[in-house]
Amino acid sequence: MVGAYRLTRLLGEGGMGAVYEALNDALERRVAIKILHPDFARQPDVVNRFFNEARAVNRIAHPSLVQVHEFGYLPDGTAFIVMEFLGGETVAARLAKSGGKLAQKTALQIAWQVAAALTAAHEKDIIHRDLKPANLMLVPDPLGPEGERVKVLDFGIAKLAADTKHGQTATKMIMGTPAYMSPEQCRGAGTVDSKTDVYALGCILYQLLTGRTPFVSEGAGELMALQMFQAVLPVRSLNAAVHPEIATYVERLLHKDRTQR
Repeated sequence: MVGAYRLTRLLGEGGMGAVYEALNDALERRVAIKILHPDFARQPDVVNRFFNEARAVNRIAHPSLVQVHEFGYLPDGTAFIVMEFLGGETVAARLAKSGGKLAQKTALQIAWQVAAALTAAHEKDIIHRDLKPANLMLVPDPLGPEGERVKVLDFGIAKLAADTKHGQTATKMIMGTPAYMSPEQCRGAGTVDSKTDVYALGCILYQLLTGRTPFVSEGAGELMALQMFQAVLPVRSLNAAVHPEIATYVERLLHKDRTQR
């Protein structure tokens, strides 16, 4: 049991913790509960990043963000977050089933919904910093485009821009997924801002349209160097069916100079 919720099955597990499906029997409410690995419970910075997801999402309050119901500690000190349960699949899973890329119309509809959620986050001075297909969930919604709504997941490493401006966060800490990280994020710059999310959205849209990320490498260090210094291949050189204006738009999202994105 986690409070009033009975864990029913494991949904997924990673290095920092696990996510379970759970049920509040009295309310017949089904939820997802993210539980932090006990080894991290004694590390305040890790616990704070874990709870930051709940704080960030509740500050933004957007229909394309997974809703958080509560968070706290179990009697043994284990940290947890109770979230909306989502049925559906990640964009990463959809890509795997679709041969690595999606139809242009579908790709644009996904990107449009993600952009709307990012706009709401950035208006609250919250930067996601780890956008990628595995953090985007497609859930059934009869009112959404093609009967689906995109949900942006995992604000666990989100940074409050206001804190960054006042020097309240480590300026050299590098966090994110290298294939989707902006050049300034790869440098570990303490001035990472909303343009980092813009770049990540560009990486995702590039992948949805071409079947590959802008840069490919086996090593994280080399991949980050490519993000910082290598020019991206034109979208239409990989998929000539992409509309020229869309290709130009994606390449603008991926500009090395963030002021040009």
